[in-house]
Amino acid sequence: MKKELLIATALASTVGMAGIAEAASVSYSGHNRTGVEGENPDSTDSDSVAAKQLNNFNVSISETTDAGMKIATGFTLTDEGGAESDASGLTLTFTDGSSLQLIEAGSASAAHAVSVPGAGGEQGIANTSANRAPTALTVGAGSDAVGFDYATAADAFGIEGFSANASASFNSDVGTTSGAAATVTLENSYAVGVTYKTSAGDSTVTVGGGVSAADYNNQAATKDSQVFHVGATVVTGDLTVGAGYMDGDWLGEAKQMSGSYSSVGAKYVSGDITFNVGLTSADAKDESLGVAATSNEDSLDATSASVDYVIASGVTGTVGYTNVDARDEGADKQTNSGSAWYIGATVSF
Repeated sequence: MKKELLIATALASTVGMAGIAEAASVSYSGHNRTGVEGENPDSTDSDSVAAKQLNNFNVSISETTDAGMKIATGFTLTDEGGAESDASGLTLTFTDGSSLQLIEAGSASAAHAVSVPGAGGEQGIANTSANRAPTALTVGAGSDAVGFDYATAADAFGIEGFSANASASFNSDVGTTSGAAATVTLENSYAVGVTYKTSAGDSTVTVGGGVSAADYNNQAATKDSQVFHVGATVVTGDLTVGAGYMDGDWLGEAKQMSGSYSSVGAKYVSGDITFNVGLTSADAKDESLGVAATSNEDSLDATSASVDYVIASGVTGTVGYTNVDARDEGADKQTNSGSAWYIGATVSF
């Protein structure tokens, strides 16, 4: 009996050691965001109040080869309250600091979109699906999951503070569809993005931009996606100010759009308190595939502000406010315009 126990223990230890030796390194991160949001659309004098409970859980997996190349991937278990199992692609980081993303690599243009300061919190007025004004600098920078994104190391091409990305994706076997009401599927995409960071006196200046193009399977479309964005931030001590602009044509939801998006904002940090303010303005002409755009525009303008307070390590309280003005085909949308506020806390790990 004792001999059998020793054999079993040795076998279990051997298997366990083998499993540990072959396992890649794993880390995880996430948060739980809980709060209350109030909304007051222009279409009514009554406020609506609702709980906001959002969570996120990510698992990162990586290992480094004997030659020094890092291989990384991961998956998301839940994202902002929605249960899912979303696998990441594969990223190879080379010894010189450059990297190559494979499968779901994304867009090189989007990777260099400058992070313009803006209000935090979960406040906002729901927009109508008919309003297709862009909502971010990265609108239209799409890609298929089959592709790559190559990123240079820092100080690329001997230029201090310079970095660049180039990406492409390919999916030419999706077939073709026609008709103004038919859906569109992205086939091929190409993009480049660059960022330059430098010092100017006591300030750190970051400038980023990108260009992307994509074609789709729908033969009725009279245009494909061609968008660009540019932005800059300036950090002076505890103050950060920034601005960004995007413009171009893009497709989606059996529609073709042409429009622009601009954003300006500022952030000031004072000890455990962070003040944020942001303004965004966007417009777009949206038409059915193959139909010429009219003079009527969709638009979406927002002004927002928030205050964050670090309550404890990993715990941040937020108070936020947003005012939204929405127009669809040139007409005011009172149901989708108005003000909203948020009070809540985020616990991160």
